[in-house]
Amino acid sequence: MIPYTDHSAWRAARRGLTDEEIEYVHYYGSRFRGDGALIYFLRKHDLPPTDRRIDWVNNLIGTALVFSKDGNTLITVWRNRRSGLKVIRKKENHYSRPSGK
Repeated sequence: MIPYTDHSAWRAARRGLTDEEIEYVHYYGSRFRGDGALIYFLRKHDLPPTDRRIDWVNNLIGTALVFSKDGNTLITVWRNRRSGLKVIRKKENHYSRPSGK
């Protein structure tokens, strides 16, 4: 079971995502690091061929799970089927930023 923050539990409920659906995105989604977080994003080609005809699975395409930097706590969830991956790729990667003074 994935540990949730109060905010992520509220957002998941608001978006109608069940624990099973969140686990599915976490398992099959592509993993990205950006903006000081670990992001799992489910793309169409991430779906196993056997699952591509299942309606509830297809409805998950474009779902993002934002985890804490260490990947242990779910911070928030959102959906953007059309341009979600573009949003993720534009995020600054804090891990590659020079430490600044």
